[in-house]
Amino acid sequence: MSQVKTYALSEGVTLRTFLAPAFKTMRISVNLLVPAREDRAAAYGLLPYLVTRATRRYPDYTALGGRLAELYGASLGSSVQKIGEYQVLSVSVDGIASCYAFGGENMFAELAGLLLDVVFDPLKDSDGLFPLDGFLQEKRQQLEQKDSDFSDKMIYAHQRCHELLFEGGPAGIDRLGGRKQIEALRREDLASAWEELLDQAKVEIFVLGGCAPDLEWFRERFSGIGGNRALGPVPYTRTDFRRVTEEQTIAQSKLAMAFRADVPPEDRQLFQLMSAVLGEPTSSKLFQKIREERGLCYYCDSAFSWVNGALFVESGVETKDLDRVEAAVLEQLSALRNGEITEAELRGAKLYLCNSLRSVGDSLHGVEGWYLGQSFAQEELTPEQAAENLMKYTAADVAEAANRLVPAVVYRLKGSEC
Repeated sequence: MSQVKTYALSEGVTLRTFLAPAFKTMRISVNLLVPAREDRAAAYGLLPYLVTRATRRYPDYTALGGRLAELYGASLGSSVQKIGEYQVLSVSVDGIASCYAFGGENMFAELAGLLLDVVFDPLKDSDGLFPLDGFLQEKRQQLEQKDSDFSDKMIYAHQRCHELLFEGGPAGIDRLGGRKQIEALRREDLASAWEELLDQAKVEIFVLGGCAPDLEWFRERFSGIGGNRALGPVPYTRTDFRRVTEEQTIAQSKLAMAFRADVPPEDRQLFQLMSAVLGEPTSSKLFQKIREERGLCYYCDSAFSWVNGALFVESGVETKDLDRVEAAVLEQLSALRNGEITEAELRGAKLYLCNSLRSVGDSLHGVEGWYLGQSFAQEELTPEQAAENLMKYTAADVAEAANRLVPAVVYRLKGSEC
């Protein structure tokens, strides 16, 4: 995998490059990282989708779509995610490398210029506001996304468990904000919110693939932008254990369990391995012992978030089996803590994680996702370094990590008769 290089353009702006001529495409993205706030999350969550609709130079979908078509089918993208206590608001452009442009165009200059138009010169009307039709459409789509998340009970159960774990703190705020906050959004609030973001957010820029960026050009364009923020893991504000049951008219019940842990950056691969031994690949304890041998659930998986310092175990079960599955999960966790780990379980978990790490460099999006997550660690690791660390851990190390988990939340979404 080619080397990712990091350049500090200013206190608030970082540029990361991954120059890989093997890719026939390039990707340029601007990521704005801002602490989640209940009074701002809905506005911030809407803005990346709003600014990528049109620019002053290309003032409608037809003009912007035509320009993207001229650039050999380039694409503009936008996304919103949560990492720890931060909302991460991203706008990006993907297109072919310059050497494949029939007309000899400098594709990096063309694509980067278009993306910076989106960031610094989005379309506004004579009153300095984002156009009404775009605002109403994006607001409606955000509300539809909230409905979709509620309808998908796997997503909903995870969200509720996460909210309960971090209730009262920034980490518990939804990436798009609450439904009531979205409904209350006013167009008049958004133009100033975008300028506020550019002024205060930590800016992570990625230039990836078949291109060579001009560092001074980026330094000049992003001069005076961004805020100096120290990224890091989420500090826990709650230490209590919570058990919550909700009932809905659904056929399959959901069980979501959360465990908190104090995980220093140097142990993040160890806890990832512990989660994999417990419940990620098909060789894991939860899959083999609960789903396959006892047939107690439709699925039973674990996932570990280092930034959140949390392990989540989630399962889809028959309502009558909720208690049995919860007891079975705790039984397998107890076995893990006691060092009851077979060589097959440990090896299967390591191979599963190393295979995932080896695939990071297969796509530009994968490279960006890895290094965006690494920006929260004091010491950044390449995927190769992370894989090397993983292979060193023993079953005793995994058991020690499991013993650091503290039960925090049991959330049950209980199905009732239809």
